[in-house]
Amino acid sequence: MAIYLHHYPASLFSEKVRLLLGFHGLAWNSVTIASVMPRPLLMPLSGGYRKTPILQIDANVYCDTKVIGQALARHCEDHALYRAGFAAHRVADWADTQLFQVTVALNFRPEALATMMSQFSAEEAAAFALDRAELAGDANIVGFSPGAAGAYLLHYLHELDATLKAEFIFGTAPSIADFSVYHCLWFLNNSETNAVVLDEFDNVRRWMAQMANFGHGDVTAVTAEQALEAGRLAEPACPIIDNFVPPGFTLGDKVTVTPNDYGRVPVSGKLTAWSRDEVVVTREDPQAGRVMVHFPSPGFEVALA
Repeated sequence: MAIYLHHYPASLFSEKVRLLLGFHGLAWNSVTIASVMPRPLLMPLSGGYRKTPILQIDANVYCDTKVIGQALARHCEDHALYRAGFAAHRVADWADTQLFQVTVALNFRPEALATMMSQFSAEEAAAFALDRAELAGDANIVGFSPGAAGAYLLHYLHELDATLKAEFIFGTAPSIADFSVYHCLWFLNNSETNAVVLDEFDNVRRWMAQMANFGHGDVTAVTAEQALEAGRLAEPACPIIDNFVPPGFTLGDKVTVTPNDYGRVPVSGKLTAWSRDEVVVTREDPQAGRVMVHFPSPGFEVALA
């Protein structure tokens, strides 16, 4: 089975997955996508889901890093990152939501944003701003003022630095929490304006270097056309999960699956599997063929089409 990651270098959630691929020692194909829409060769695979990254294993397509991490663990038959249990899962969810909002608020404040946007032409900067406004819709992605975000960050960093007396957040072995916290701080560290904040926290810096040492695995650059063709030629495989279909739904129903927060683009398909952790729909597409698209159950709304 071939693995494809649809991503772009500056995407913080993509870095989380790249590092997971390195942790598992996997060979994978890198499909670099634009940081803004449209993405005409990816949408046939995802059904319209527009957040980044998207993982593809042959004709199975995984949306959202929560389900991507679980899919990689299942693919490798290595669930070590999930053995720390409830506490690690809750820290991972906190990092992917609140800590994410804190780092975005800081990296997109005017003085930090000016540095990032200086790398773009005027047309590219305008396109980026419009794309992110469309992605947010009526949702508030950030939710914090820069001042409030800065106060949160210092509080969190002091706590994290005190916690990191061992090698990782929950002891001598990494958990999914380490990867979720890391990618947010990696994003912050990539800002010349904000990276200095991390320098007074020696344990955090040591831990970040240790996480970075996992690397990104064995990477081969391929085109979006190659990934789309691979999906078209393959046959999707439904995961073996304990179906927990809520009342009002039946496997085989035509449904839509939509993120609850932002990027609320519904993906349509036939309900194929649904557990407490994962919902899977099957789609038929003229370009991609038959694909199964996977989403986390929490954080997504399923509705009859």
